[in-house]
Amino acid sequence: MRQNDKNFLYFGIPYALFFFGVLALTLAYSKSELHMALTANYSPAMDLFFRYFTEMGASIPYVMVGVLLLYRFRASLYLLGSLLIGALITNGLKRIFSIPRPKTYFSGNFPDVVLHQVEGVGVHAWNSFPSGHTTAAFAMMACIALMANNKYVSMLCIVLAVLAGYSRIYLSQHFAEDVLAGSFVGFTCALALYPMFRKMNVPGGWADESLRSVVRRNENHQN
Repeated sequence: MRQNDKNFLYFGIPYALFFFGVLALTLAYSKSELHMALTANYSPAMDLFFRYFTEMGASIPYVMVGVLLLYRFRASLYLLGSLLIGALITNGLKRIFSIPRPKTYFSGNFPDVVLHQVEGVGVHAWNSFPSGHTTAAFAMMACIALMANNKYVSMLCIVLAVLAGYSRIYLSQHFAEDVLAGSFVGFTCALALYPMFRKMNVPGGWADESLRSVVRRNENHQN
């Protein structure tokens, strides 16, 4: 096993614990009970944190694609491919199931329940399963963990991915099962495309270059 594959265990093993732990909770409790339990504790500081941290599954993954262009083309393509395939799968499942989000679910089944709302966050009504933000966050973090040759980076990545997933529950945009499914899609996409990333590791090939190296070479030719 390659060293960076071993380092990925520091992401993969905690993810397995997270996955089966959340799965057990979804089987033991109803979606309403579990959602209320997971959103029972909140504060202004947590509101502010999760309002912005949820971008880990929105704009930040695609910003990271751009950043990686400055590092290696193959790294950027690997992340972009994982994100796009994950988005296609997630959006397809959303259309198939068309499950109500917490706002719609609780208003229809438990009208007396008032969900905590974070100021400045628009709460969606439908297409709850699975969570697209969670898919993107786990795809990005799993890709980074696989590419990194550092166990501490892998551990940081799984923490950030789980927090991004929980942000969707905290903001009442998704239920726990939505986050669980989204995490699996993102994680699986990153794993499935990893062999392609490794095959593109050809020294001197175009995939081994970066946007910086291309610009630098063009400047040298002009001079």
